[in-house]
Amino acid sequence: MNTRKKTPNLETSVGSSTESAGSPYEPTLEEIQARAYEVYIQRGRIDGFDLEDWFQAEKELKVNGNKEREIKE
Repeated sequence: MNTRKKTPNLETSVGSSTESAGSPYEPTLEEIQARAYEVYIQRGRIDGFDLEDWFQAEKELKVNGNKEREIKE
C-alpha cells in the first residue's frame, strides 16, 4: 500500500496564467529607472541617494500598479 500523500499540481489547481488577479504588479526596469530619475530630480539632484531613490520608485510603482489593476478589474 502506498502511504505517500499526493501533492496537488499548482499549475492545474491555480491555472496556467501567470497574470492572476491576486498577483502583485512587477514594474519593468525601465519604469523603475524613469521613476527613480524623477525622484532624483525632485530631491534637487543631490547625489548619493541612488539606492533610496530606486527602492522608493519600485515601491511606488508596485503600489500604484496594483491600484490601477484593481480599478480595471
